[in-house]
Amino acid sequence: MELLPRAPVTTVVPFASLPSCAVQCGPLYDANGACVPPAAPAADEATYDNCFCAYDTLQAFKQGTSGVCDTACTADPAGLSSIQGWFTSLCNKAAAATTTSSTSSTGTSTSSANSANNQASSGGGDWLSTHWQWVIMIVIVVVGIAGIWVGACIWRRKYLKKKDRMYELGKGLPSNIAVNTQGNLVGPGARDSNYSNPGMFMTGPGGNGYSEKPKKERKKWNVTRRT
Repeated sequence: MELLPRAPVTTVVPFASLPSCAVQCGPLYDANGACVPPAAPAADEATYDNCFCAYDTLQAFKQGTSGVCDTACTADPAGLSSIQGWFTSLCNKAAAATTTSSTSSTGTSTSSANSANNQASSGGGDWLSTHWQWVIMIVIVVVGIAGIWVGACIWRRKYLKKKDRMYELGKGLPSNIAVNTQGNLVGPGARDSNYSNPGMFMTGPGGNGYSEKPKKERKKWNVTRRT
């Protein structure tokens, strides 16, 4: 048993809308079967049309009505002319679509190349324009750290100066004793006003101001003695 070839999946020729003699035109069937699956790989409609228009046995239709379906449409010359007109219209549309697609692809390629050239020529400018927020943040962080460091240095200097001054003014004295601007002790219990002399609140031998007064001797009453 002889296996019949598989029918084409896609039909380029609209046999239903063409004259009836187109069904008898073998070259139309041959071109259609050779340009669509399964004979040809699956593709878009434009690919099928271009293949159909470039088929060898149909090239005579580009010059006139003779040379393709002469034997099929001998009784219908008007039908042959209609088939040839459809073929010409189809191929003109396919050629225009191909030209448009090529122009669009060329324009896209040119635009992409120009964009790449602009990016290459601008160099760091594009990087800076897309990363300016990071740059500002880094600057703010650096300035903030520098400000904190300077402030800490100023505070430490004042703290050390204040500490030295407190030691000079006698911070070790009791809380109720203070030293005035003349260097004298003031406050309850400060017997000697001269801060430079040691006293009861300072180490070292006591000064004259801090020596205890001798106790008064009490006289005994003599009853035999008259005043």
